[in-house]
Amino acid sequence: MYERCLNEAERILASDKDVIVPVKKIWDAVDSQGKKQGFEIPSLPDFTALLEGDPRFEFMASLEENAESTEGLLAEESDQQEELESLGFYSGDRVKLKSVELTPEVLGELIRRKVDLTMSALTKAWERRPEGDQDTEDQLLDILAKTQKLQREVKSTFSPEKMKELEVALKKASPKSKKAKARKAATKKKTPAKKTLKRKPRAITAKPRAKKSAARSGSKRSSRK
Repeated sequence: MYERCLNEAERILASDKDVIVPVKKIWDAVDSQGKKQGFEIPSLPDFTALLEGDPRFEFMASLEENAESTEGLLAEESDQQEELESLGFYSGDRVKLKSVELTPEVLGELIRRKVDLTMSALTKAWERRPEGDQDTEDQLLDILAKTQKLQREVKSTFSPEKMKELEVALKKASPKSKKAKARKAATKKKTPAKKTLKRKPRAITAKPRAKKSAARSGSKRSSRK
């Protein structure tokens, strides 16, 4: 019944650069496509259950504590929640495609994007700051300065070049590569070394020189007589 809905979720996840995406963000995108294409969309809890039961998706539970108590708080602050979601900040569970491997390069790109997103949101908050509120301005400036410093550090630490180097180092140090090396070493030990065939020494036949000399001496004596 909801196969089309799950296929659409897979397509959206595959095209999302964040790799690990909030379930609610996927649900909003699928809901939008469902209204355009005319297929049924389940509620958010049912949609979450569908993702959990489908082998194509790797479901990541939310780390938020007291989720039930926060639901009422979010309902009261729905306007703020919608504004945060419009900036790209979603609460709740996350999901990724099982087929996508979380390599150091992928994780580095993900962290850079999140920090850039935070910096962008703080910049918008600064532009909307209330006039004449010095305390709020000081707090925002302090947060902006710290986030900007973090942004520089993240770009340096998680640069694409460093992530590729780390990925290569991890592949070399992985148990699979160690097992492969051990197998190669074992096969080298098992293969017998090529035997070099020793040539048999040729039998040397001694020439009967003594007999000839004796015969010659005998003939010489007879001639003298």
